[in-house]
Amino acid sequence: MPEWLKAVLSKFTDGRRAVERGFFAMWFKTTEEDYTNAEYVEIDVERTTDTVAPTLRDGRTGSVIVKSDSWKENKFRPPLTALEDPIDLYGLMRRQPGESDDARTIGDWFGRLASKIVEALSRFHRMIGLQVDLQCAQIMQTGAVELRDDKDGISYTLNFGAAQTHFPTVAVDWDDVANATPVEDVAALADKIADDGQVAPAYLILGAEAYRNLLKNDEFKELVRKDGLGLGELTPTSLRSRGGKYHGYAEFGSHTLEIWTYGGSYKRVGSDGSFKYLDDNAAIVVARPEDVDFRTVYGGVPSLGMKEPFAEIVPSTVTYSGDRGTEGTGFIRVHNRVYEDKKGDTYTAESKARPLSIPVSIDRFGCLKTKRA
Repeated sequence: MPEWLKAVLSKFTDGRRAVERGFFAMWFKTTEEDYTNAEYVEIDVERTTDTVAPTLRDGRTGSVIVKSDSWKENKFRPPLTALEDPIDLYGLMRRQPGESDDARTIGDWFGRLASKIVEALSRFHRMIGLQVDLQCAQIMQTGAVELRDDKDGISYTLNFGAAQTHFPTVAVDWDDVANATPVEDVAALADKIADDGQVAPAYLILGAEAYRNLLKNDEFKELVRKDGLGLGELTPTSLRSRGGKYHGYAEFGSHTLEIWTYGGSYKRVGSDGSFKYLDDNAAIVVARPEDVDFRTVYGGVPSLGMKEPFAEIVPSTVTYSGDRGTEGTGFIRVHNRVYEDKKGDTYTAESKARPLSIPVSIDRFGCLKTKRA
């Protein structure tokens, strides 16, 4: 294998390691059956039943008909993301970062082209991974997904029909320290999730302002505890490495919740500035990842495969596990293509994906707005 190809492939390998699931995506899973070739995906959003099974007076009468509690609108069309970067061959004459101006480097046009293609595709893959993270964050705060186009206009919305009682607004803003009742507010939401979802809430994830205001509450200060090492639960093990900060645990009514904050931010194409994944005044209550069924599914993307000679450098389809040091099916799948214009002067690197995150167990999370609009 030529040395330039080894260098290019190492860049792609390093780029793959950079595509990791974010903080909120740790609650979402993707199995092989969630990757589809279909325009629409069909999946039931489940409501947890609390109805006791009836018995029969006479076994000869047949079974009792019980209708599903699942939400029936179960056909979703995942949004399409398509990113491309046209690469002008004449631009390859310019010295690239880290290269010298000697003739050997300048003459290796295909090596330079391949390097720029891999850099573009790696960048696209990371951007698609960040979009999945954003979908997960939006769902856990609102029960819905809202995506934007390259002009920063809303281009895709999907509300999963979560109960509005799981997304309440406080009666008294938490920054009204003298009158706010944050412990009771969180306990009430946790009770609702436990009753509706038939699950034990385990995490309280707070925006920056919500946490600062909670710290001012005397009742909370009496309740909060920290374990000996200050590490939090070992499951999920990667919350801290994804930017989460553990602050101990506390009893909110009858529920023991780990307290976390997350301050990660992202940028949007077509807009200036940065935006936080978690609203400053949000307070998410959610069960453990193993106790919820949250998924990221993928719609089909028609592809004829990667043409030579680029097929030797990057495959037409790449799957990321989303976890450092592991391979598997757990995070994103991206379809790649490289094509040239009629004159052969410009090569375009393109990546496409159709991810959609879905909260199947719709009753096992909720989010409290700690400040009224």
